[in-house]
This record gives sequence, structure tokens and C-alpha cells, in this order.
Amino acid sequence: MRIEVENLTEAGRHFEHTYAPGALELDSESAALSREARVGGRASRRGEEIRVKGQIEAGIEVACDRCLAPVAVPLEVEFETAFIPQERAAAGDENVELRDEDMGLAAFEGDSIDLDELVREQILLALPARHLCREDCAGLCPACGADLNAGHCGCEQKQTDPRWAALADLKKNKDRQ
Repeated sequence: MRIEVENLTEAGRHFEHTYAPGALELDSESAALSREARVGGRASRRGEEIRVKGQIEAGIEVACDRCLAPVAVPLEVEFETAFIPQERAAAGDENVELRDEDMGLAAFEGDSIDLDELVREQILLALPARHLCREDCAGLCPACGADLNAGHCGCEQKQTDPRWAALADLKKNKDRQ
């Protein structure tokens, strides 16, 4: 999705776009669009600075961190970003200290702003750090890889790592007391 800079005014202009599943590459092995992602908002211009404010509504499918089952994650994200021309961003000395108001600035090249990268970034930032299919997910068997949510796999689970044997002995002694 591109926004033409020369057509923008201070009053702003409304934009809307819908990404079909697979149309927006999330660059993540474990996350993909599971349904359409709708993006809408307003872009306005004040001098050289372009302000983009909007919202994203999407459905993302991620893998459970314990058992790798697919998990549907609905997202509703609000964003606000300011863009300045690349020439203005690069014109300053590289050793200049950034101010607080500079932290929200992004640079654009040419006569338009491509919002695909902004949308992708906002979706990835909004994803929860931990994805679980359910709170009590048992995960996968470390020995054979079977899904423990479906039942016990029959593997011998009493194997103790020799590095933890001393700690296991302490626990046994404490339980006897």
C-alpha cells in the first residue's frame, strides 16, 4: 500500500487497504496471516513531515510454543508514525544526539510512502511473546516428540540427567525427613 505524498494536505486523507492471507510476508517462521488484515486510517502532511495514524485488524496463526499446534491470534492494533524525507534524515551529522521527538520518526524515499513494512512491523510487535494453544498444554515428549496433549507416549520418563542427580538426591533426603 502506497500513500502519495504530494496529494496530502494538513487536513489529511483517509486510506484503507485489505491484505489477503499470504499477501503480507511477516518474515517469521512461526507466524502467518490466517485471515484478511484490514488497515485503515488517516495520513496528513505538515511541511515535510507526514503523519500516519490508523488501526490494523488481523487474524494471525502462530505455532504453540509447547506442542507446535496452530494457534489463532486475533489482533487489533493502533499505530501512529511520522515520516520525513530520506534526504532530510541523512542531511544531519551522524554524531548528533537523538531527541525524544525524533524517536518516532521514520524516513521515506521518493514521492510516496510504502506502508507495507509499517503494517508488518506493527503486527509482529503486537504478537504476544508466548503462544500457547491452552494454559495447561503438556507440550511434546522430549524423548520421542509425541504430543502429550493426546495422551502419554509410553516413553520411560524416569531418566535423570546426571548433572541434576545430586539435586534429586537432596530432594529425596528432604522428603524423608
